[in-house]
Amino acid sequence: MQKQEEQSAYVQWDDLRQHEAQQKGLEKGLVKFPFSSTTKNFFVTRNIDANLQTSNWVFSKDHISPMTAVMQTWIESYLGLNLAGLTVLDVGAGEGATAKFFLDHGAAKVICIEPSTQAYRHLARNVAEYPTVLPIKKRFSLSDLHLPHDFLKCNIEGCEEKLLDANLTVPAIVEVHSLQLRDKFKQAGWRIYNNNNLNDYGCTSYAYWMC
Repeated sequence: MQKQEEQSAYVQWDDLRQHEAQQKGLEKGLVKFPFSSTTKNFFVTRNIDANLQTSNWVFSKDHISPMTAVMQTWIESYLGLNLAGLTVLDVGAGEGATAKFFLDHGAAKVICIEPSTQAYRHLARNVAEYPTVLPIKKRFSLSDLHLPHDFLKCNIEGCEEKLLDANLTVPAIVEVHSLQLRDKFKQAGWRIYNNNNLNDYGCTSYAYWMC
């Protein structure tokens, strides 16, 4: 029960502080969103008139709402594995939100692979001052698995099927985006997990390898 309460606290915002911040931000055309982890908070600043801003961690306005909405999912889905000291291969890194999440939970290094030009622009800027994060702009291929890493996270919107042909030797968590793919991963020996928001009838689930 205590653990559940603590996890819920990670994604609960202080309504009063949020309201005050938004009111001040709206006066300047900016809105600050808290993004929480187990031990740290960081803020992203969204300019309501533009995608690119000058805060510490910057995300596009279309990225912030989905990012905050899945925080509880990340906690439930990724933190069963102790990330302390690990090198994470973050495939489908987007604008860097999961890289920040992994760093906040003990990862020593994150290798980010992201093909989208727009997402990579934010990613490269966000990690510019983080020497332990390596951004790579490219589409994922199985050859990328030769990059030294201890844990694989993959979220590539349906292209994850190619991992079924890989000989994975490290723990991996893959977001699977269809019922058909989910069944293929299950048949290949992956453990399938559907959290509270992703029931058995949903189209998205998580597949686990060696964890």
